[in-house]
Amino acid sequence: MRITALSTICAGMMSSAALGAEIEIRKVSFENEGATLAGALYLPADHREGEKLAGVIVTGAWTAIKEQMPGRYAREMAERGFIALAFDYRGWGQSEGAVRFKEDPAAKTSDIAAAAAFMASLPEVDASRINGLGICASAGYTTAAATGNPNFASIALVAPWLHNRQLVEEIYGGAEGVAKLIDTSRKAEEAERQGRPQVITAASSTDQSALMYQIPYYTETNRGLIREYDNRFNLATWEPWLTYDAVSLAAKLDKPALIVHSENAAVPAGAHAFFADVPGKKSEIWLDGVSQFDFYDGAEPVKIAADAAAAHFNETASEPASPAMEDHAEIVARITDIAAGADRHQWDRVRRAFADEVTLDYTSLWGGSATKQPADKVIADWSAFLPGFDETLHLVTNSAITAVTGTTATAKADFQATHRIDKDLWVLAGHYRYELTKVDGDWKISGLTMTYTDERGDRGMAARAAERARTRN
Repeated sequence: MRITALSTICAGMMSSAALGAEIEIRKVSFENEGATLAGALYLPADHREGEKLAGVIVTGAWTAIKEQMPGRYAREMAERGFIALAFDYRGWGQSEGAVRFKEDPAAKTSDIAAAAAFMASLPEVDASRINGLGICASAGYTTAAATGNPNFASIALVAPWLHNRQLVEEIYGGAEGVAKLIDTSRKAEEAERQGRPQVITAASSTDQSALMYQIPYYTETNRGLIREYDNRFNLATWEPWLTYDAVSLAAKLDKPALIVHSENAAVPAGAHAFFADVPGKKSEIWLDGVSQFDFYDGAEPVKIAADAAAAHFNETASEPASPAMEDHAEIVARITDIAAGADRHQWDRVRRAFADEVTLDYTSLWGGSATKQPADKVIADWSAFLPGFDETLHLVTNSAITAVTGTTATAKADFQATHRIDKDLWVLAGHYRYELTKVDGDWKISGLTMTYTDERGDRGMAARAAERARTRN
């Protein structure tokens, strides 16, 4: 769909905003990976106590904080009858975080997922109708956080910045330019470890060394250059940002998606490529003559985007889930049960996710061969080992169902597993492959293969944990 004149769409959806009613804004906070994140919850003016409404998690452009475009769109969504959350990522704004001002796609994706879990716990929110609205850079983060996540019903991407390797090289000075920025990033990362963060000004109309020199919105005090804005940029950002392939996320997306964009805004080629690869329900609106920054606070573009997002969220919420989507949601839930249940030592939860017999293949790490064993023995082994760590955190992302045939299925996911004893860390990253069987109408995991691709720390910590757990028992 293309709109050639900035006229309103879905005008009938406007309610409290048209009447000038005041929405309610609450300060809220939630936890992720040991840090407290600060947020603002926007509730419709006519919200009644005990009423559950659909939710929207609004996230903004890179370096943005909740008072900028996320807050603007959160207010717009509240005016359209949604409960909306805008928040500061770890290391930004009012949120905690040891590393400050770093545009880290993985960390921000994790924060969005944590925000969805927080919203699902709120008594005012209908947990089955939580949506993601990602603006600019956070379009990719929102997509990744929503994929395979039962806490999300749908996503809308406004002026999305979605790049891949080819587009990165076109934007940032070719392969040579990208290599120089990555070298800068690695040096900054090393300095960060030594307690010397390499941080520059994010936006300035006078400082030519700033990240965004004379860039609109960010350098204008009546727009983005507000008192709360950090206006800082950690040079360690470059490597995770430039190596992030947001376009490839589309093929794994399992939620309905809307894109609102313009050929005059940022990286339209990335949005077109992304949209083409979305496998499920999708729609797009392209506005003529609208700049990237007009999508942040321009009255008409914001209204059109917010109306379209509200219509998209309401439409997808009214549609019954297809059997395939129900299978996908249940399979992802079983994957989550194993990771989260093991971290929280909820062994009954882990056991319910497994079939009675399970084939485990950890040969990429420990050698040997895969073993088929009763699930009860797996639980006994894990419960006698994992509690020996002071903390474990298994982040499982990008879940994708690779095949469903009758009563069998296969799935895959990426993971990062962090194990801590005192101040020592053992971190693994890689991929899981799952085999599943439907038992009495419920999906159960009957096979689990772990392939690690990166390891940091001492794997000898596994033996230490086993001994600590044995001693404690």
